[in-house]
Amino acid sequence: MKLGQSVHTLTRSASLTDFEQVARSVGLDPFRMLRMARLPATVLDDPNMMISADSVGWLLEESARLSGQEAFGLLLAETRSLANLGMLALVLREEPTLRTAMQSGIRYLRLHNAGVQLRLEDAGDVVLLHVGANMQGGHGVWRQTVEMSTGIVLRVFRALSGNAFRPVRVTFTHERPASLEVHHRVLGTAIEFSQECNALVCRTRDLDLPIPAADPTLNREVKRWLDLQLVNLRDEPAQRARQIVRMLLPSGLCSVDQVARHLGMHRRTLNRHLAAEGESVTTVINAIRAELAEEYLASSKRRLYEFAELLGFSSGADFSRWFRGQFGKTPSEWAAHYRQSTAAADPVSHK
Repeated sequence: MKLGQSVHTLTRSASLTDFEQVARSVGLDPFRMLRMARLPATVLDDPNMMISADSVGWLLEESARLSGQEAFGLLLAETRSLANLGMLALVLREEPTLRTAMQSGIRYLRLHNAGVQLRLEDAGDVVLLHVGANMQGGHGVWRQTVEMSTGIVLRVFRALSGNAFRPVRVTFTHERPASLEVHHRVLGTAIEFSQECNALVCRTRDLDLPIPAADPTLNREVKRWLDLQLVNLRDEPAQRARQIVRMLLPSGLCSVDQVARHLGMHRRTLNRHLAAEGESVTTVINAIRAELAEEYLASSKRRLYEFAELLGFSSGADFSRWFRGQFGKTPSEWAAHYRQSTAAADPVSHK
């Protein structure tokens, strides 16, 4: 995997809160791991330093691999509190209900961590809070980032509701780990793996739970300040298009017109903006499909037609032809090679 700084995917170094202690607890040298990820040791001292979310994602994956602790991300999530979210915590705490807090979290999260993406989906009696990794490192497999973010989100909303919030279940696209001890401790026992999405599944009525002592006046002031910060962010159409494509692919409705509609612009305007960045909607869709295909094949044993549906193809044959054109291998050949190379990379002990 190539590590690189991206102006689009930055995170506050608070995302590595307690990394040193957790790394040592599983037999790793935390400072060696930071050097490998090309991150300065000072990230552990200053929670407001802006660093590459791709590098943090790689660090979590490699820490899990080298230590053999599949729940490394959740061990980090277990130590988090509202305070670690900085100004984002303040706006969440002053919202009147869990639903409005989730909506503010979705709006302002990129000020805290642009490498994580949240999305609410109403589905009748339940609501899904989707948790995704918004990385650009070209690797596609971000299991630790997704699990850590899910654990943090759950802890935050429990704290906001006075521990009253309980999701119906938690779902992950990746496969079940060998041990669920940490997962059950952090997320509860209603966890499902190899599912279609990474999400907290909540009862619709539970999102009406009030947040005690919320202050509307303070809420408005904090939002005004955060909105000014959003205005100052670079927000090129290619990055926004990536986020929309990730959302639309599983629906089978991902097209130039649909992406343009979600961005609130005409398709010609979108194409002109993307061309200025050396991109097109087609190249963006292909890039996201390639990232997700790697993630799904590396972390799941679904059937070919299931991969095809998740990536917006009409059939398994269409997906297979596209995949061979992208990777020079069939999906099954790629998956076999990935598992073989992973098995050959024996965990390194630092004890």
